[in-house]
Amino acid sequence: MTLPDHWWLLALVVVVQGAFFVRIAILRMRGKGVQPPARPVLAALGGSGLAGLAYGFAQRDPLFVIGQACLLALYYCMQRERNDLG
Repeated sequence: MTLPDHWWLLALVVVVQGAFFVRIAILRMRGKGVQPPARPVLAALGGSGLAGLAYGFAQRDPLFVIGQACLLALYYCMQRERNDLG
């Protein structure tokens, strides 16, 4: 089995987004509230969303593009909430 073209974009997406959502899951299992993410974390999440969009377009995968677009919409909402409150 060979790696797909632009595999490094996919690896970046999986690592960053996976770490973000695993962090939330661990905090929820411990019964703690999830704090708003720091700016660098949000920047990494937004960057990985853009990398995911680039990978989806490069592979011509509409499902991947839609998923990453949803993640970027979530990122936008988190940024907007953070800026409204702070």
